[in-house]
Amino acid sequence: MTKPTPLRIFYLEDNPLIVFHVEAMIEDLGHIFAGSLSSFAELKTSFDEFEMDCALVDIDLTDGSTGPEAAEWLLNKGIPSIFVTGQAAVAAKYTDVSLGMIVKPVADKDMATKLELFRSALDTKG
Repeated sequence: MTKPTPLRIFYLEDNPLIVFHVEAMIEDLGHIFAGSLSSFAELKTSFDEFEMDCALVDIDLTDGSTGPEAAEWLLNKGIPSIFVTGQAAVAAKYTDVSLGMIVKPVADKDMATKLELFRSALDTKG
């Protein structure tokens, strides 16, 4: 059986310690960490500098609670996302722009399970 192609996963998160932790998890699961930024504004101006298949998105970023707006913007560019947040109630309001949610603090098993949602979404996309 062939090993699935690693996903290139981008992370929109304003806490560098969480980025470092999640980057290690992504790589330990056999995927590629495609980079990170801390605000939706940065993402809009730097999007073309990153090669990503999918994105993890926090709700609160350095430019405010712009995560849901960023997830919708990414979806319009063909990039599915999953929220990584401690704000389950807020994330639940935006199920139309995100595949799901990973609750902080991030657990290895939850990350592994939720990343498979990306694989399913990308397989149906094309």
